[in-house]
Amino acid sequence: MKFKEWSREFEIGIAAIDNDHQTLFNTIRQLGEHIKEARREGRVKATINALQLYVDEHFEREERFMIRAGYPDYVAHRKEHDSFRDAIASLRDFHAKSPTEIDAQKIVSFLEDWLLHHILQIDVQYKPYLLGEKEGDPTITQRYQANAAAQMVQIPCPADKEQQVRHFIKLITDASEEGMLVDQAVEKITRIQKNRRDKKASELFGK
Repeated sequence: MKFKEWSREFEIGIAAIDNDHQTLFNTIRQLGEHIKEARREGRVKATINALQLYVDEHFEREERFMIRAGYPDYVAHRKEHDSFRDAIASLRDFHAKSPTEIDAQKIVSFLEDWLLHHILQIDVQYKPYLLGEKEGDPTITQRYQANAAAQMVQIPCPADKEQQVRHFIKLITDASEEGMLVDQAVEKITRIQKNRRDKKASELFGK
């Protein structure tokens, strides 16, 4: 199996983030080795879960740093994180359903390529803001820190969809016939999403 080697060129110069990235890189390699050597499914499952937990922890830490610095492209960066979270969740579900069908090289190649591209092309863009070399957008800091302090769930919403989102929230909190229809629709959409994720996982990680 081919593995990439960690190099200092992948460091962005912020110790906490660089350490996270190297830990993620090493966990990906460990996962590939476990699968390749046909180690117990429990160990593979545990490593996938550890990867998922660490991805969440790292992304949350990185997002806090970006909010604090008022990083102007925070929302777009968060979407990149959400895409990778979805890929890891797809891998977890695919392994749980078809553990013998996963392809170690596909997994390692996809995860390594995503992580290194993200570091070298995406993460480097916030570096000058986190280091104070560029001035951030104070409204980013105010908006997202205020939401966190109020323990609110923050969801990016296009300005022209605000009324629809407010109406949706009202419906799902009402014990009405319309609210029940929304619940049913959400359940249907969830099934569609699960099928999509299963298909995606099979393409990305299956033999």
